[in-house]
Amino acid sequence: MNLTRNILFASTALALLGCGGGGSGESTPQAKAGDDIYTYANKSVVISSNNIDPNGTIVDVSWAQSDADATKVELIKVNNSATFTVPDIQDNEVFNFTVTVTDNDGDIATDDISVYAKPAEKSLSLSFVGLGDTKKVTNEAKVTLKGNIVSDHDIKQILVTNGATKLSVNAEVDEMWSATLDLKKGKNQVTVMALTADEAQVEIVSTINYHPAMDFTTPLTLSQRSFVLNEDAVTIYANIGTSNNKEPEVTLIGSGGSISFDEGADGIDDDGIYATSFSFNPTKEGKFCYQAQVSDSEENVYQSEPSCIWVAEKYTSDQVAKSIDIADSVETWLTSELDKGKDVHASAKAVVDQLNIHKDVGAAGYTYEGGIWWVNEDGILGLHNPLVENSKSVARSGTVAPTPVVKAAFETRYYDDVFKKQPTTYSSVATANRIQSSKAVMISPYINNPDVSEFSNFFKADDYYGVWKTIKNSQSCKLFPDSEFVNNETVGVSLDSFKDFTTFGYIHFSTHGNNYFNGLFKIWDEKWGPSDFLKGYLSVSGLYTGIVLPKNEDGTYNLEGYESDLYMKRLAIGAGGALIILPSFFEHYLSTMPKSLVVLSACRSVYNNSLANVFLSKGAGAVIGYDDYVLSSYAQDTTNAIISDMLENDSTLKEAFDVAVNKYGKSDNSSDEAFIRMRGEEDLKLSSGSFDNLSFEQGELNAWAKNGDGRIITNLGGTKPLDGQFVGVVSTGLGYTNELGSIEQSACLDKNVTTLSFDWKFYSEEFLEYCDTGFDDSFTLNVCEESTTNCASFETSVNKLCENQEVLVESDVSFDQGGVHNTPWIKEQLDVSALANKRVKLTIEAIDKGDTAYDSAILIDNIEVK
Repeated sequence: MNLTRNILFASTALALLGCGGGGSGESTPQAKAGDDIYTYANKSVVISSNNIDPNGTIVDVSWAQSDADATKVELIKVNNSATFTVPDIQDNEVFNFTVTVTDNDGDIATDDISVYAKPAEKSLSLSFVGLGDTKKVTNEAKVTLKGNIVSDHDIKQILVTNGATKLSVNAEVDEMWSATLDLKKGKNQVTVMALTADEAQVEIVSTINYHPAMDFTTPLTLSQRSFVLNEDAVTIYANIGTSNNKEPEVTLIGSGGSISFDEGADGIDDDGIYATSFSFNPTKEGKFCYQAQVSDSEENVYQSEPSCIWVAEKYTSDQVAKSIDIADSVETWLTSELDKGKDVHASAKAVVDQLNIHKDVGAAGYTYEGGIWWVNEDGILGLHNPLVENSKSVARSGTVAPTPVVKAAFETRYYDDVFKKQPTTYSSVATANRIQSSKAVMISPYINNPDVSEFSNFFKADDYYGVWKTIKNSQSCKLFPDSEFVNNETVGVSLDSFKDFTTFGYIHFSTHGNNYFNGLFKIWDEKWGPSDFLKGYLSVSGLYTGIVLPKNEDGTYNLEGYESDLYMKRLAIGAGGALIILPSFFEHYLSTMPKSLVVLSACRSVYNNSLANVFLSKGAGAVIGYDDYVLSSYAQDTTNAIISDMLENDSTLKEAFDVAVNKYGKSDNSSDEAFIRMRGEEDLKLSSGSFDNLSFEQGELNAWAKNGDGRIITNLGGTKPLDGQFVGVVSTGLGYTNELGSIEQSACLDKNVTTLSFDWKFYSEEFLEYCDTGFDDSFTLNVCEESTTNCASFETSVNKLCENQEVLVESDVSFDQGGVHNTPWIKEQLDVSALANKRVKLTIEAIDKGDTAYDSAILIDNIEVK
């Protein structure tokens, strides 16, 4: 909430209070204007006067605005009153009026009235945290919902309503909002509505399933979330986790009936994860939703939260070309209006007036500062960014990038309350709130993008030459410059550069941005497709990718890899085919994040919380951004100052933030000030630099990067973790994949480190039948100094383990070919003293040898570095 703005407004109002109201003494006639009025931008205001003439009659009443007012309005007189609409002002303003009355003798009297106006609410955003968002099932009849709210103005009310009980409660608001609700068995549709002092309103809706026996451990996950009609049928994979041990029958219910789940369909028996698959080839547009249903021997029947697939007609090259033509026209029209001498606001309004009568446009709007948005009749979103010199707000066209991979990650993710996130053995998380990975990544499309105007490139003002240079030069274990995706005379950024930050503790976007689609949610037409991307926000922030849609040799647009994101409103299109990422893009593609610090170094990236909330909901610890058009130099200076202080002094984010603000100011001091903002955990610190999540008890891979079949499970048959609730596993390709599995993590070893120990257990279909043959699957664990052959290694294989066959026992699990045997838990210890005080990479891998038909899997637990 912007308390500073409210306090300033109150002070101004007190200082000017004597300017309005009151009578005109004993003169005849008498003009008596009403009390001063306090209101907001975009509101209609009525000013009136109660006029009297004891010795005659009033023959004329007129109103006039003071010539000294900064902003003029159009008054419409009605009898003794006049009306006007407060413009979309950006700062507190006072509108002063004089009423003049004339009687039948020609005598005149006057009185004054002032209207004090604040800017309209723009930053209002509302979201769930936890239950209702990351989890939508519960076995508690009474639950407390909570979430984030950000607003320019005072919160008038947050009303939380359960559609199942028809009961509403007012949420309490402190730093977050919270409300306690009673639930009915089954589906409870909960609506949260926030109302601010200027009557701005947003709402979010979540359906929470309640049953006293509910015991889902993961959400229902589908391998695909969108589908294009008239393409080949696809196989959709689904999985769900449950801890029910009462002979559960699990089915997938939804469009087309029900399908049974199999606990071993993910390739691992008795791990509490049920999986199935089905062929999907619908013949009509719409949303196809599914739920997992559990029925058990105690006659409990309950359902998971839904997971849906959106189905749409295929976008054609002509439809996309039409959208880009509109975007190009908007750019031309806006330039023409500006050349006439109009300001940006008036020019944007004139352009939107043209868009609203365009035959191919369904809706259009603009921001006060000139940002223009529209939806064409096919549902494709369009954006145009105004030019704000030396800022991170303008972008024209871009580069053609490699074809992106379409699918988001499909993997098991346990609910947060299934486990307690414990610090690992070799981690300082216990003593400080630290980021859980030292890996850093920089995404910078406009250092020197070869295919855009010079005004769009940052050159030396890019953060690449600020904070990224600092990170590279620091040689610190706390923050390692692992990856960079940049356009610097060559093309290094693709759409995939924005998709996967699972293992990164520091993510830095240096790009253009803006905030759009204000008011669109209220007028959304279902024919345009899903509108979920707007729920909970008055508007949403977007980031420019520096990428344009590619063309085929015949000049048509090639939509491969982009079409689904366009339809699902994860991408919008700008002039020249420029692609802009919306918050829904990150919502779809991000899986988990290791308490990361995310820097959104772009204009209006935290104008509201639409972007920040996505990262926080995916596990980020904190987000930094700017609330308006920020000067590139200020963005570079402040982000560099924050990270420098965190690196040099092991400061918390808040301590470093204060250092940056004290040095460079709370804002960039431009004509339209942009303030640096921080969301999330203020006590967050950089990684300790050591390994994290070595015992897998965070319930997610987090700091571990995986390739192929690497995952975390709760058990394999009757085998439980040696300690805690979770154990790691790599395989030669169980379940949905034939890819060999590996997990790896980089860190710095302490100067006194001597040993790395771990427990492992080897399962294989190659035991005993294929002992001493060429079918020799293996398991390796390597700790190597980065970019060298200085390693400490462990390796074993089927043939080696067959040398002592008496330790191999028949397993209580089977893989797809059956006949599995396994070793007991075995503890290993490696001498890593030669790697002390070095940055190393720990890699755990299952390797197939001889064939892909017979699989092997290795459990790993209790990795310790001492």
